Amino acid sequence: MRTVTDKLVYPEGPIWMTDGSIILVDIADQSLKRVQTDGTVETIATVAGGPNGAAMGPDDTVFICNNGGMDWIEVQSGRLRPGLQSASYECGSIDVVHLPTGKVRRLYERCGDQPLRGPNDLVFDAHGGFYFTDMGKRRQRDMDLGSVYWAKSDGSEIIEVVSGMISPNGIALSPDGRTLYVAETYTGRIWMWPVEAPGHLRKAEWPSPAGGFLFASPGGRVRFDGLAVSASGAVYAAALDSCAVLEFRGSGGNYALHALPDPLVTNLCFGGPDMRTCFATLSHQPRLVAFEVHEPGLPLQHAS
Repeated sequence: MRTVTDKLVYPEGPIWMTDGSIILVDIADQSLKRVQTDGTVETIATVAGGPNGAAMGPDDTVFICNNGGMDWIEVQSGRLRPGLQSASYECGSIDVVHLPTGKVRRLYERCGDQPLRGPNDLVFDAHGGFYFTDMGKRRQRDMDLGSVYWAKSDGSEIIEVVSGMISPNGIALSPDGRTLYVAETYTGRIWMWPVEAPGHLRKAEWPSPAGGFLFASPGGRVRFDGLAVSASGAVYAAALDSCAVLEFRGSGGNYALHALPDPLVTNLCFGGPDMRTCFATLSHQPRLVAFEVHEPGLPLQHAS
């Protein structure tokens, strides 16, 4: 493992760019940043609230899941962990940043009559749309149930495709786009749904929670955050508390463990000339790190 940079506050949502740089969100700093190959960090845009997940969109844009803001708890000098819904919170949103100018615009903040609560992460499909998780917000004595949405990237349509989840977080699509994976943080489970058409999933029958098919549930203290998929279809999951990225090569509890020296491994992406480098955001001792893996990652839509 090598450290690309430690000049971050609470990084998430890494995106590998073909020039070798990494674009990511810095949640506590309310910003979208670019990390150059020499570790230099530059701010692309200020994104008020809580920029939580990011993905390249069409026409030189980055789409951001904005959780609307949270309080921060200082556990050590300069080290933070997320707290409860902030006092200034109004709603969550999907925001779009135009990379050449840094201009930020809001694309969605509700689905019909339902306001977005705490959008967390997203993945684009091959049909002009994207799926995103809404984790909801936590308060002193209650928390929201979460949802998964599908939306068109031009802002013309948004639909709820899964409801009633407990803390949906990381999200990814299989290489053929026919399976959607969603990680739940607090339950330590990864669910999957067959994709029948853009924005339409096949659901499992009751008593399956939220109609999902169970993909992985390792047990213990595992809490999941971001997901990424390899070209072979393996699912890689950032595992909070486990100080690792877990690699699943099929349904069940078996996995390979890629250990990392941080209890808050928040997200990951694949990159490098052969797509065999895994870039991971570590958010307790805030860093962007990189390590080599045994197989290439899956190139994402709108890779730039």
